[in-house]
Amino acid sequence: MRDVMQQMRGRAKDRRELARMKSLDHQNMRLRDEVSHLRTRLNDDRTEMDDLKDALKSSPKVVTVKKRTGLFRLAVVGGAAYLLGTRAGRERYDRFVEWVGSMRSKMDRRTDEIASDVERPSSRMTTRSGTASGMPMSGR
Repeated sequence: MRDVMQQMRGRAKDRRELARMKSLDHQNMRLRDEVSHLRTRLNDDRTEMDDLKDALKSSPKVVTVKKRTGLFRLAVVGGAAYLLGTRAGRERYDRFVEWVGSMRSKMDRRTDEIASDVERPSSRMTTRSGTASGMPMSGR
């Protein structure tokens, strides 16, 4: 009877060891796959870094910008000739000057509004109660 019990214990122990070995083999294969994937990513990153280094080491490309003032100059000169050459040239010139002034004032106002909108949140901190001091709004 004792021999049978020892044999059963031995078989159970062998099964546990076999299951443990299978589990470790599975983990080992998973880790090998992960290492292979990480090596591939590392090689890709190294290649990209080498390409970036080569691009930085190469001579910078010189970009020439052609000045295109001809069309703008033509529009300004044409507009001025139109304003001065018409019968009511002075009237149109005055209206044009007023229009430019109104556009400037609109742009200045819009710039001031944008600047004040940007400054407001940083200049006044509000708390959960809704006031800057944190005191409740009773009595207001």
